[in-house]
Order: sequence, then structure tokens, then C-alpha cells
Amino acid sequence: MNGVAAVRQVLIADAALTALVPATRIAAGVLPLDTALPAISVSSIGSNDRNLPSPGTYRHISERVQVTVMAATYPSQKAILKAVRHAAADQFPTVSDISAVTIHTETTGPDFMDEAASIYLGSQDFRVTFSETR
Repeated sequence: MNGVAAVRQVLIADAALTALVPATRIAAGVLPLDTALPAISVSSIGSNDRNLPSPGTYRHISERVQVTVMAATYPSQKAILKAVRHAAADQFPTVSDISAVTIHTETTGPDFMDEAASIYLGSQDFRVTFSETR
């Protein structure tokens, strides 16, 4: 979950992104059904750590984090995804409880729509690497 915290931190710190989506609607995990649009969910897809033959004080972790954008229109969804990539790509944030944090872009997901709810959705994955105390 530390990768999720790192990505959310850079997203809510970006003025261009928060002009499109308020920081209060950029959240970790699954968003409630009644969340106002636009909104962003930040979730962990998976992580692994490197098994070192002579482990030290720290463990190096690589976590895949998915950012899912939910918007009322397709152009809005695309604009927010662009702002998400700009805000988080190639960042080196300082995050409490972890060190040596790096965020890089990974795969961009498909565009889709929940017709019943009239929500346009899209996602951007990030690879977050960091060290944490054993």
C-alpha cells in the first residue's frame, strides 16, 4: 500500500490535476457508489520484494499501482488521464515510512463506460519502487 500512498501524494500535490478533480475525490481504494464525478481511485494491483542473499535493514519493493479515472464525459476522462500521467510520471517523492521512492508510467488501460451509471472510465498504471524497513 505504500506505492498507493506515493502515487496519491503526487496526484493531490499537482495543481493542474486538482483543478480538474478536487483532492478530496482522489482516494486510495474503491470509491463509494455515490461519489461525485469526476473522481480518481488509486489501488494496488500487486507487489513483490527482492529476495537478497544477505538481507540488510531494508527491503526493496516494486509495486504496480492503478489509477482509475471516473468522469461524466469522454473528453473529461481523457483530459484527467493526461493530467494524471503528467502529475505522477517519473517522480521521486518523499513519503513517510519508505525511502528511495520512484514512480514510472506503465500500461494505459482501455476506455470503457458504465452505461447504467453514465460513467466514463479509464486507467493508467504506474510502477512504484521503494525501500522499506524490514
